[in-house]
Amino acid sequence: MRKRKILILSITIVAVALILETCILKYVNDKNAQTTSNVLLDRVIAVIDKNESSESEFVKSLKDDYIVRAKAISYIVDAKPEVEYDVDELQKIAGLMFVDEIHFIDDTGTIYSGSLPKYFGYSFDSGEQMAFFKQMLNNYDLTLCQDVTPNTAEAKEMMYAITWNESKTHMVQVGITPKRLLKELKQNQISNVVADMPVYKGMEIFVVNTTTKKIEGATNRT
Repeated sequence: MRKRKILILSITIVAVALILETCILKYVNDKNAQTTSNVLLDRVIAVIDKNESSESEFVKSLKDDYIVRAKAISYIVDAKPEVEYDVDELQKIAGLMFVDEIHFIDDTGTIYSGSLPKYFGYSFDSGEQMAFFKQMLNNYDLTLCQDVTPNTAEAKEMMYAITWNESKTHMVQVGITPKRLLKELKQNQISNVVADMPVYKGMEIFVVNTTTKKIEGATNRT
């Protein structure tokens, strides 16, 4: 009888020990999983923030560069006024300045000349993209460069920079297809960044836009 009690007690002690061990292991695993999740989430946030910062700096650099090109073309045409209406010469200048389009815009906001005749007649009233530059009409010292935006005529992704010429008789606008920028923006999209994040088996990361409530990226694209 005594041996039986000792056996039952031993089994009970072993069972309790196993339960305690299981609980401890579960606690430790849960704690490790939580720590790992926090580390991965911090990494995702850090990478996204860094990408957004680098994108912002790169876009600012491009805008400054495009404004300089617009001013340079304005200076060239002021020095050689005979090319103002010469499409062939303007196309050559566009090539030399590494821009895709040159437009001359009068004080009403209407394109009257440039390297692409198909755009003649478009104005700041032709659409939302061009309306962005309306503020130029009231400020002769202003220079602007637009973010990457679908243009009014063909809805293709472009960046436009604009400045008044030296004598303030017309505006000079350049249009550039920012291929490198678009490539970098695509690579830095949240969906691509998150999809490439290494995670442990059974773990998934989702990035949700708090405004739209839509999932913008996930480690599991399916």
